[in-house]
Amino acid sequence: MQATVQQAFNRVIGLQLTKTTRTEAVQYFHFGHTHYTTPQGLVLDVGELTLALNCPWQLLQPSGATIKQEEIFIRRRETGLPSPVWDWKKPGSSMSDQRLMELINDNPNLVVERIEQQDALGLMLYFSDGTRLSVLPDPTKAVAEYWQIFSNTGDGLRVGASDEGIA
Repeated sequence: MQATVQQAFNRVIGLQLTKTTRTEAVQYFHFGHTHYTTPQGLVLDVGELTLALNCPWQLLQPSGATIKQEEIFIRRRETGLPSPVWDWKKPGSSMSDQRLMELINDNPNLVVERIEQQDALGLMLYFSDGTRLSVLPDPTKAVAEYWQIFSNTGDGLRVGASDEGIA
């Protein structure tokens, strides 16, 4: 089991953070590039590997700025009057969506240098520019899975952490 976790970590090292996406409270960090074809034939540009987070996380930048998971509940900045209807569940509508997109667009050198396990279930990803992604599962809040690293290349690589541990 530990070999699989280390194998997943080693595969992420050296890959660039290329995009982020979100489905409700689950945040996806995509590393590298590949394509995925849906059953309907739609070709999606996704990361070679994806880190899915369903727990608290924060991205600490060298400047001292921090992007946090709870920013999904804050409306993104808009020019002019904000729309009267806002739904945090809509991808792209939150402050974290906006800030992550700006970070990736402004910094094409977000390459993973190393990954370390933190405590029993947490992770810390270190990027080449000094940025750090801290994944902080809260064992008191039951979810099916706190985090998961999976491959989009069809090789079946998948590791994740739940309240039962890392598998």
